[in-house]
Amino acid sequence: MKKFFVFLSALCLMLIAFGAFAETTEPLSVTLDVLNRGADAFYGCDVNISIKDFIALGFEFGDEFDVVLENDLYRYEFKSVPFYNGYYTKTGDPLLCGYGYAIKENRGEDYQYTRTDYPYLRFCFNNREMWNLLHLTTDMKCTITLVEKGGYDYEQKLVGGLTYSKDFEDYEAKNGISQEEVFANFRAVKSDAMKENVLFRSASLFDNANNRAPYVNDLAKANGIDYVLNLADSQSKIDKYKTDDVWSELDYSQQLLDNDQVCLMAMSAAYEGAAYQAALVQGLNSALAHNATKILFHCTEGKDRTGFVGVLLEGLCGATYDEMLYDYMVTYDNYYGLTEESDKTAYDYIVDLKFNDMINYLLTFDPSLEAMGDGTYDLASVTPENYAAAARNLLAKAGMSEDNLQALTALLKK
Repeated sequence: MKKFFVFLSALCLMLIAFGAFAETTEPLSVTLDVLNRGADAFYGCDVNISIKDFIALGFEFGDEFDVVLENDLYRYEFKSVPFYNGYYTKTGDPLLCGYGYAIKENRGEDYQYTRTDYPYLRFCFNNREMWNLLHLTTDMKCTITLVEKGGYDYEQKLVGGLTYSKDFEDYEAKNGISQEEVFANFRAVKSDAMKENVLFRSASLFDNANNRAPYVNDLAKANGIDYVLNLADSQSKIDKYKTDDVWSELDYSQQLLDNDQVCLMAMSAAYEGAAYQAALVQGLNSALAHNATKILFHCTEGKDRTGFVGVLLEGLCGATYDEMLYDYMVTYDNYYGLTEESDKTAYDYIVDLKFNDMINYLLTFDPSLEAMGDGTYDLASVTPENYAAAARNLLAKAGMSEDNLQALTALLKK
C-alpha cells in the first residue's frame, strides 16, 4: 500500500509538471535576425518575422517585453518595451511596432485583426533614429523576451483603435470641412497671428499608398499652391511613384515638379535631430528663394513630421498653445474621428504623448524659460512670445540666416 501511495504521488507530480509545461508551450522568448533599417520615417530595424507570425506565437499588442540587440561588437539591452500597433510612446522611448495591424470595431473592446501596413515586426525608438544612433547592422540578433502579458494593455486598448480607412467613401464632411479635405487631411494653417491662406498642410501630394494623392492634387490646384515642402520623399521615391497607374491623375503635382516648385527633403521623424532641422531650413530657404506665396507642406500622412513643422511655424508667428493644439489635433479627427468630445481620455493621452512632447522640446530653445524637474515646462505660464523666440532660435541654430528669418516671419505673420 505504501508503494502504491509513493507511485501515486510521483504520478501526480508528473502530471502537474506536464500540465505546467503544457501551459507554457507558447514561447517566452524568440531570437530573430535584424534585416534592415525600417523603410519608413522612424529609422528603426525590421526583424525577420511578420507581425502576423509574431502574434501567432502567442504574443499580443499590449504585452511587455525585454529586448536585446547584439553582435560581436555591441550589446544593447532595453527593459519594459511595449508592443503596440502604433507609435504610442514618448519621443525616444523604444517600442515593438506593428503599425496599422489591429483594427478594433470599438475602442477599448476586442480587436479585429484585418490588415497590416508593415511586412515585418519593427523595433525602434519613437521619433529618434535608432539605426543611426546605435550603429545597428544587419549581422545583429534581436532577442525578444516576454516580461508580462498585457503589461501595456491599458495604453494599447486606449488608443489601439487609431487606425484608419483608405477608402474615400468611409469619410464625411464635418465642421465646415469638405469630405475631400477631411480625407486628404488638407487645410490652411490658422491662428490669429498668421496671415490667412498662405501656409497649408496635407497628406502626401505624390505618394498614393493611402489613396489620398489625387485628392491632395485637386485641393492644391484649387488653392493655388505655388511651392511644396515635401518632407518625406527623395527623387528615387518620386521616380517609383511615377510607375503607378494613378500618376497620370496627378496633373498639378507633376506641374509643380516640372516647374521646380517642390523641395524634396526626405526627412526622418526625428524632429530633435540636426538632420531634420537642417533639411527644414533648406526647404524654407528654397521656398523663400522661389518667392512662394502659398506653401504646402506634407509628409506621408501629414501627421508626425508635418505636425512638428506646423507647431514650429505657428510658434514662429506667435500662435497660442490652444491654436497650435487645435491645428495638431484636427489630424486625429480627420483620420480617426478622435476629438475631445468623442473620447476625452484617449484625446488627452495623445495630447500629452505627442503634442506636449513637441511643445516641451521647442521650448528648450527659449533660454528665458526654466524647465521643471522632469524637464517639461509649466505650459500655463508660457506666452506666445516664448514660442516665437524658441522657434526663431531653433531655426537660427539649424542654419537659417537672420535675413531669411525676417523674410519668413513677414511672409507668414500678420
